[in-house]
Amino acid sequence: MAGIGAPELVIIALVLVLAGCFIGFVIFVSGRVARARRPFDGSVSHGSFDLATKVRGLKSQGRYEQAVLLVRGETGFGEEEARSFVDRA
Repeated sequence: MAGIGAPELVIIALVLVLAGCFIGFVIFVSGRVARARRPFDGSVSHGSFDLATKVRGLKSQGRYEQAVLLVRGETGFGEEEARSFVDRA
């Protein structure tokens, strides 16, 4: 029985690197999916006061849809979460 040579070691190393990349990708994607499915709890991480102020200003001008688009762009919320935020602001 022959030992493991250099070509076999290179193949094993490549398989391990590719497996690590795949696992990292799966973890990244699952985190993004979990964030996207997170229910809106009424809070925005940073700058929520500024965002809420801008939203109230747009609502007072009758620009509801633009307020929703602003919230979606600033927070990454989906349509439903953004409308909920605008309604509460």
